[in-house]
Amino acid sequence: MQKFPLRMKDNDLLISELFHDVNQHAITALSVYVSPTTSISGNKVELAYGTEHGTVNIIIQHPETVGRGPQLFQTFSVHRCPVKCVHLSDKHLLSVCTEYNHVRTWSLTRFRGMISTQPGPIPKSSFKLLSLEDEDPLNSYRAGNHFGPYGDANDEQQILVQKVVPETDSVYIRLAATGHTVCVIRSCDGSDITSFFVHDCEGSSRLGSPPRRYLFTGHSNGSLQVWDLTTALDLYCKGEKVGEAPGGPSANELLSVLGFCDLSNSRHTTPSVSPSPSLLRNMLQRNTSQGRCNPTYHFNVSNS
Repeated sequence: MQKFPLRMKDNDLLISELFHDVNQHAITALSVYVSPTTSISGNKVELAYGTEHGTVNIIIQHPETVGRGPQLFQTFSVHRCPVKCVHLSDKHLLSVCTEYNHVRTWSLTRFRGMISTQPGPIPKSSFKLLSLEDEDPLNSYRAGNHFGPYGDANDEQQILVQKVVPETDSVYIRLAATGHTVCVIRSCDGSDITSFFVHDCEGSSRLGSPPRRYLFTGHSNGSLQVWDLTTALDLYCKGEKVGEAPGGPSANELLSVLGFCDLSNSRHTTPSVSPSPSLLRNMLQRNTSQGRCNPTYHFNVSNS
């Protein structure tokens, strides 16, 4: 937002308070959006943050108000648990709380690059991104299995990646704005997906090809698989049906995933995978003809 001030004698960073929550609530999530339109005096900066009490606030700072600090624009009190993720983009505001990854989204209207108050943010969707993971997973697991959202801030097709259980061979690709399922990614060799990441690659400027979106998945056997999500998004926009339910896995699909897990009353909150021999034989014979992407590339990484 401004140049970091450094102390002259030792070049140490001087930290100044930018904004203080009016309710004295701890800030648990933060998202910054800088308007692509610039003026002579600078950019318009908007920040959305979530608190430990489940509120989501938007604060703004315009070039004309530099020196006075960001101003509170709007507050949303929709969650009952701490907010773990918030994302502010050009047309949407998304927040996720710790209660089974409950997602709330709003549609934003802008006038000359600024969020409009008439009409203000409109509630768009409410859904849950169910993920049965450890209560306090390792930092490496969090970094490699973050659900998103993925995509450019000005992109209307930002996506979320849902991984129901830690040890599974499938993930669900869902639209961030509505929660609808775009496609289901299943490992082509039946190995567990241990990490994933979504990346947008720019198209060739000489050929005029548009950018493409890829999903990279790492697997328990050391392999790396690359999936073309642009094709899946195009098919979804054409109205092709994916899965049994439009908003994430259905009850039957959840039972199918949990059928490979041993749910017990142990102290561990994460279900451990212990499929029966009959299920193990049928693992690679699932009916994946509906709602499945085919891998674009498949790499085997050796230890040598």
